Amino acid sequence: MNFKQLEYFAAVAEEGSISGASRELHVAQPPISRQLALLEDELGVTLFLRTNKGVDLTEAGRCLYQQSRQMFQSLRTMADSVRAVDAGTRGQLKLGVVYSDVQIATQLLKKYHEKYPQVELYVRMGAPGDLLDDLGRGELHALFLRSQSDRSCGLREQVLGEDPLELVMCESTDPAPGREAVPIRALRDAPMCLLRSDDLWGYSRDLLEECRRAGFTPNVVCHCYDAPMEMQMVQAGFGVGFLPRSVAAAHPGSPVYTKPVLEFSARSCPILVWEDDPYQSGCVRRFLELAAAQA
Repeated sequence: MNFKQLEYFAAVAEEGSISGASRELHVAQPPISRQLALLEDELGVTLFLRTNKGVDLTEAGRCLYQQSRQMFQSLRTMADSVRAVDAGTRGQLKLGVVYSDVQIATQLLKKYHEKYPQVELYVRMGAPGDLLDDLGRGELHALFLRSQSDRSCGLREQVLGEDPLELVMCESTDPAPGREAVPIRALRDAPMCLLRSDDLWGYSRDLLEECRRAGFTPNVVCHCYDAPMEMQMVQAGFGVGFLPRSVAAAHPGSPVYTKPVLEFSARSCPILVWEDDPYQSGCVRRFLELAAAQA
């Protein structure tokens, strides 16, 4: 029993005659009759009763017709699903996000989900090195990183805008209360919580250099391993941090807020990176297109 035999059988059952099926399928009558005979021989049953008006289904024929209709519907559903995946309206999108990109990533993902609600989203937050390894193994489709990462070289890249680096503080550690920006000299005695010197993104290096040019060495009371730890230390009142503005903005309701450093401008660029793969699924292609349009 093959697909063509079932297709001919279903057409004869629906048209009520071999001639009607012939017109519907644009196939001559003899091949249809031959395939029906082969199908009956293989199953060892009679599927049709020949009458003066055409053919009627036997009980076995009605059983086969019902199941063949279900099979054809499943095949149509399968074809529609495959087309939807290729079009990008269905499928799975697997992304990695570094902590400092959480707000940017969620804003973009919200727009994507509104446009493609049937795509399943898998989002993992992690360290840059681990996420890059997962991307290389094909476990993730794209990553939200920062532009200073040397390890992202060789990957396709989309810059998602600029994110100013600002001082992060709470009311008790604000070195310039009542001012919208903090003069660099106000940091002379301010306790600071900064990322360690080998931080991948280099957020603190330019600030430290600016302090030295102003004639002082900052009072770094805590060297933090990562941005989440720095945020926790700042919120606990240990000192002033220095991170992308979006990091603090991702915590509405928190006592932590940001201020720029007066006459000192530093920026970090959030980026989206991915492998150069011509066979990316439709939903990945649609996501990358949306990211490019929003940049």
